[in-house]
Amino acid sequence: MMKTEIIDVIVVLLVPAAAVPWILYVKLRFRYKKLELEQRRQREIFQRMDNEQMKRMHRNRLNPHLLKNSLNGILSHAYQTYYTMDKLAMLLDYVLYESEMELVSPKADIEFVRNLIEVNKVKLSPLFDIRVKFDIDETDLEMLERPSLVPLITVDLIENAFKHADFHHPDSFISITFIFRHGVLELTVTNKISKRSPLNKTRSGIGSKTLEERLMLYYPNRHILRRFTENDMYNAYLQIRLYED
Repeated sequence: MMKTEIIDVIVVLLVPAAAVPWILYVKLRFRYKKLELEQRRQREIFQRMDNEQMKRMHRNRLNPHLLKNSLNGILSHAYQTYYTMDKLAMLLDYVLYESEMELVSPKADIEFVRNLIEVNKVKLSPLFDIRVKFDIDETDLEMLERPSLVPLITVDLIENAFKHADFHHPDSFISITFIFRHGVLELTVTNKISKRSPLNKTRSGIGSKTLEERLMLYYPNRHILRRFTENDMYNAYLQIRLYED
């Protein structure tokens, strides 16, 4: 009798626990669908934009699909479900709400980048060589918290690393270095790519036109963007001076 009671208690505890990831998944799917519908609406009016409207629209053109693969992959990694769902929820909140702003603080964008990397890592083997470094001057709170950065300006370079890395090569790796000091943001991304990768066939890479347009609109003469492929390695470097001299 005692054994049966224990089993009953375990079942009562496990059923709600198993249901929680699915509830979170449904909520995230709802947010994602909302985001997709908004992007569809934006595409319909994209042809009628002037320059100011273009600035506003460019903030959101990148949004939905960068998260779709992560959302689909999370449930196959049950041991990380709670942690990763929480990070993905933060990403979606940022994309849905903060990216509507003209500018966000470097602090908010840095947190977004951290979460984006964590969510993408769930798709990788624990043995995969991923090197992530953040060098942030946290003593200058005024610069760190002042809205001065275009939302999602760094997302293309990071997403390309996870999309196009050669995960089958024994020497494959992804390296991401994010620096913010004295009002200057620097992002360096390097990864091993396959010979068939689109990044091996074009100098600029995926999503490059959108990124270049946004940089020219918001940071003319205050940015550096370099990308090149060498020995099946894709290298990207972005520097933005957030304030005029």
